[in-house]
Amino acid sequence: MFTLELSFADLLRSRFAISPVREVIEVARAIADPAARAAHADWLREQRAGLQGIAEAHDLRPLFALTRAHGSTPDFLRPAPKGPLAQIGGELERIRATPAERVLAEIDRCLRVNGPVAADVERALRAHGAAQRLADLLAAIWASLVQASWSTIRASLERDILYQSRALARNGLAAVLQDIAAPLDLGGIHPLASHNADDLRRLDDAGILFVPSIFIWPRAATLHSPPGSRLTIHYPARGLETAWSASAPEQRGGLRRLIGTTRAQILEALDEPMHTSLLAIYLRRSPGNIADHLGVLRSGGLVRKARVGLHVIYSRTSLGDAMVRGGCEPAASA
Repeated sequence: MFTLELSFADLLRSRFAISPVREVIEVARAIADPAARAAHADWLREQRAGLQGIAEAHDLRPLFALTRAHGSTPDFLRPAPKGPLAQIGGELERIRATPAERVLAEIDRCLRVNGPVAADVERALRAHGAAQRLADLLAAIWASLVQASWSTIRASLERDILYQSRALARNGLAAVLQDIAAPLDLGGIHPLASHNADDLRRLDDAGILFVPSIFIWPRAATLHSPPGSRLTIHYPARGLETAWSASAPEQRGGLRRLIGTTRAQILEALDEPMHTSLLAIYLRRSPGNIADHLGVLRSGGLVRKARVGLHVIYSRTSLGDAMVRGGCEPAASA
């Protein structure tokens, strides 16, 4: 247990970001770890052809040796996103550009922590060009398994960030930390204060980087704090149970008959506010189709819109809430 001491600058500089390469690393763990594999069984079942192709074309053991579920992973494999949404190509290039001395030092540390590996795997990891080869393995997993699903994965991550951003605005950073990082047992979170804690950690005005993940589950949130970098909390995104759904949740028959199936699905999906593109991905329809239905719902007083950054975010009104919660269910016959 330790205590986080946050300065005013930490509060201002904390942010959320999406990292494709971190999701690829978690996919590698899911392939190798039975518990994680079971958690994502539906998605992995859809990737059988890609899994077989990777197994035939690549030796993934060096990557598995550095991404064990309860082990240590090199910092250079997890570059901090520079903006709200990192691009996989840029992240892989940063990995490839890591100085050889750092690569060898971090691999050596991980091998000591994670335990013994096969002699040929260790030789491959300690040989010149290890960062390039590991980046190539990550690129292969991305291309064969993740890329086709990325729009759905990204939609789920963006939806989580929208939820957490609203929670941050309503309840503050301490409440967000206690929600997503509770398993880390931080002990206490004290803005602008000094305490005689056994383990007091200051962030030196760098703030916290929050990175949601679909594939990190069933593991809890993890801390990542490489030297000279800000503290990163990598945590399970909300809504995993619907991430791989083939369709949106079923609506009550009365609501469907009253406003139509698609509009009912949109209202149900707006349990948390979303923008048009997110709704389109979630419901597997075109953005134009969703926009038309949102216009009708808005004119009927069921949804409202507000601009947040570059996006127009839609949310339910109190009337829309009442309809979704069952107010339109037909009454039983006497």
